[in-house]
Amino acid sequence: MRSLGDSPIGSVVPISGFDPRFQETYAVEAFIPDDLPTRVELPGSVWLVVSEANAELGRLDAAASLVPNPQLVTRMATRREAIGTSALEGTYANLTDLFVAEVLPQDGPQENVAPNVREVMNYARAADSAYAWIGDRPITSHMISSLQAEIVRGTESDGPDAGSIRETQVFIGAKHKRVSEARFVPPPPGDQLRGLYERWVSWLTNTTAASEMQLIVRVALAHYQFETIHPYTDGNGRLGRLVAVLQMMSDGVLRTPVLSVSAWLKDRADEYRDHLLAVSQTGDWAPWVEFFADAVAAEARSGHDRIMKLLQLRSEISDEVRSKLPRARLALEIADDIIAFPLISVASAQGRYGRSNQANRNAIAALVNLGILEPFGEARYDRLYWNRRVFHIVDT
Repeated sequence: MRSLGDSPIGSVVPISGFDPRFQETYAVEAFIPDDLPTRVELPGSVWLVVSEANAELGRLDAAASLVPNPQLVTRMATRREAIGTSALEGTYANLTDLFVAEVLPQDGPQENVAPNVREVMNYARAADSAYAWIGDRPITSHMISSLQAEIVRGTESDGPDAGSIRETQVFIGAKHKRVSEARFVPPPPGDQLRGLYERWVSWLTNTTAASEMQLIVRVALAHYQFETIHPYTDGNGRLGRLVAVLQMMSDGVLRTPVLSVSAWLKDRADEYRDHLLAVSQTGDWAPWVEFFADAVAAEARSGHDRIMKLLQLRSEISDEVRSKLPRARLALEIADDIIAFPLISVASAQGRYGRSNQANRNAIAALVNLGILEPFGEARYDRLYWNRRVFHIVDT
């Protein structure tokens, strides 16, 4: 593999500093990518994969449009993405942990939620904010910086740099290894980094690139550039993958955020990182674009199937409640929403639907009697209830 010094789409600059972990100085080369092109040449085989990804995205979007209330499928897709994208960065939690944490009172003691789950919750909140923003506004550097601050809130990376372009050097590689052993060294902080970042943001809405490149190709290029620039001290990977979905929504290819690519990428994490590095080394966009289009096609396909299964489950549950509890309006409301809120407590139901504590308690008890909900965990007070069939569909 050729070195970064031979890259046809960037250059290297020497940097030096002091590494307090090993109490030693370092001297390495950082990579400065060229600005993104407004057109790329790709072989026919790659265009076939891109076309397939486009078709699968269309099917996914059409399936989501069948839902009268899009939140019923977008909330689950966002939480699934939160789990996958965080795992790619070494923060692991499972879906039930996340839903349990979201059911707990948000004004309660945060020590009740494990740090890894809080970090995944941060991403879910940031994504919800981003999707609300993109409905009628463009992607901006201010928006992305705000999302970064939310993602790192309360973590080790929270501090003066949160929500701002980094003022320190970062390195991509194992944390316990020396800087000289870093897999990749992004651009140093300063005016050059800020300029690269601002030009990247401008490129997202570049009309020439939009007319010369198919959307999935543009998203793949934008993702590469963001990860290569690495503009923030932390959260770049999660932000970059979030921006990919925002681009698709902004372009109108997705009307709702139902695509979750990180689960597919997580299972191919080494290949994912190798492809990004190879672009810098060779200047060849084709393998990376094909890999990214494969990810989109695979996850759009599985996302479509997941939505259809969730809608079928919702229909079965709602029909059963209407048949057996025809006058239980609140129980029906809870049942209708169960594919988006499959884990519930009396307090969370009261916060969502209103009514009295006793009314919500009775509605949940009625659903338990039907077998639609069952107790989750061992708590005797503030008991949680869940529908495990929803989690089975989402986790497969």
